[in-house]
Amino acid sequence: MTETDPCEVCKSQQAETHPSNFDGLHQTCPRCGQFKISGTALSMLSASGGSLKRAQLSGWVREQNRSGVVPFVTTDVLKNVVDRKQLPVADRARFLLEEAERGLQNLGDRFNITEPRFLAATYSDSQNDVDFLMQVLKSEGLADFHAMGGECEILPSGYMSLDESRRDPGSSSKAFVAMWFSPELDEAYHQGFEAGILNAGYDAVRVDRIEHVNRIDDEIIRQINTSRFVVADFTGHRGGVYFEAGYALGLGIPVFWTCRESDMEELHFDIRQYNCIAWNTAKDLAERLTTRIEAVIGKGPRP
Repeated sequence: MTETDPCEVCKSQQAETHPSNFDGLHQTCPRCGQFKISGTALSMLSASGGSLKRAQLSGWVREQNRSGVVPFVTTDVLKNVVDRKQLPVADRARFLLEEAERGLQNLGDRFNITEPRFLAATYSDSQNDVDFLMQVLKSEGLADFHAMGGECEILPSGYMSLDESRRDPGSSSKAFVAMWFSPELDEAYHQGFEAGILNAGYDAVRVDRIEHVNRIDDEIIRQINTSRFVVADFTGHRGGVYFEAGYALGLGIPVFWTCRESDMEELHFDIRQYNCIAWNTAKDLAERLTTRIEAVIGKGPRP
């Protein structure tokens, strides 16, 4: 049984609050999408979250949902997301175009720019921002206002532009994390892998946190295919991690190799030729992973 309460992220919409068995909230909001947030993160957001910071978090939640992920907002995630600089106008206009297409059933269908989801998708604090971004798309011949009341449509050149961007894997902001899904590595994931990837300007995706109805191996392949790079951690020496890293290599997708130092001795000899980050603490892992990502492929599109 769900209840309706103010959204704890954006505060501008009524959200469904789902039953949860952890210290925090699980909500679905018309603007933000679906998310889970810890009790400590809720307290931190209430203490420091102005409307712009909430817009940043709302946009990040919506973007995670687009990848099939229901994100869990911890204090570490919150710090990284709300402290980011605002995205460039060109990126936000692109997100508006992508979100518009996502809600359409047929080519040429119209959409309403006043729907709450566009606020989150474009990291906007107000409807004025969304309207301005729509003007940007119009000036580029990608979309157009069709009538009063916010009705708009994507133009043929807009559809062509979207197709072109999907063919470029280098434009993805997603990083696929292949690792052992053991509770003993939860801290390493949230404070190490996820934090390190966020600090480098990308968004972490782990397949066990994705909502999908596909076979799990099909979903793994789909996620790797659309990722900018893969982080493969061999702690626990799970066979699936070796497969996922090898699959990414075969596609020419960069792979970053990591392993807890205590597990390094059992690392397979085929992996020893790569420059593997041997980590002891989550903090050390995050710092070294950020440095390695930025050195190899550069800062990501997320400021």
